[in-house]
Amino acid sequence: MNFAGFQQVREKFLREHGDVRDCAETNLYRALARLAPPPASAPVAPVHRCHVASQWCERFDFSPETSRRSLISCGVRDSLALLFRHYAAENARLWLPADNYPVYGELARAAGLAPHEFPTLPVPVWPEAAPADGTELLVVTNPLKPLGRWLDARDSAALEAWLATSPRRRLLLDTVYAFSKHFDATTLRLVATGQCLLLHSLTKGWLHPRLFGIALVPECDAAALTPVFRASPPPQENLARARELLSRHAAMPAAVATILDEARQQMRAAMPRKIIVPPPADASGYFTPVAAHWSELLRTHNILGIPATAFGSACEDITILSSLAYAR
Repeated sequence: MNFAGFQQVREKFLREHGDVRDCAETNLYRALARLAPPPASAPVAPVHRCHVASQWCERFDFSPETSRRSLISCGVRDSLALLFRHYAAENARLWLPADNYPVYGELARAAGLAPHEFPTLPVPVWPEAAPADGTELLVVTNPLKPLGRWLDARDSAALEAWLATSPRRRLLLDTVYAFSKHFDATTLRLVATGQCLLLHSLTKGWLHPRLFGIALVPECDAAALTPVFRASPPPQENLARARELLSRHAAMPAAVATILDEARQQMRAAMPRKIIVPPPADASGYFTPVAAHWSELLRTHNILGIPATAFGSACEDITILSSLAYAR
């Protein structure tokens, strides 16, 4: 059962069984709609991408010169679509997590790439194949989704070793679920390899999907990738809204993280003792994997969770519990 199919099953089940405990909500914007800032007025003067890039760099404590290679898009999906098309022309080999965002594969195939996959559930199994003759890409999130934790020292070492085997390898690191004012040490360490493209957006922290994104690219790739992004600028209203969110609503990601942390704690406390819930995750979010088949949780405990297979996982005995219903 894919993700779209499960959503249909969930909606039907909630309609017919009003007493079920819903731990399958995935729409962050619906759950936290009350936090979204009101609409902004239309820009009265042109907003330049370079200025918003500088603002983003300042917000996340990158040096001012970093803005030259902070390439602007309408979000992480937009950045990936642009990058995939560019690298498809180089016949790049692409590695994607099999059990993360199904949209990654959709974007890759739309660009003409045939992705190879690796699992992240129950633990990441990083690719060990010999380097490709040409460009090779690996996409992963930090924090890991739906595992719900930061990349740890073992993950970082494996990814650094993977990059070190070929100068043409690149890590595309999706950090859309990073809510802090600063990127974590592992992210910064991977960026420091000079082979990592840091992808970020205002989607989760500011509850504004497909509005504004950043691809912080290695210095050696900036000349080739800058024209790719320059040819697809976000609308002026997106840039104006992004500028406003970064300046006037700078505290929003922290507020979102606080609510998500509290909601996950409430969900954990509400779980029956027979359900073995792993220790609290070290990253803010709303997914918690448990070792149980989703239909068994439903039959035995009246809890509706998301089968890991809906994310693309081959693990039928893992269910992902969402705490978003507790954030309302």
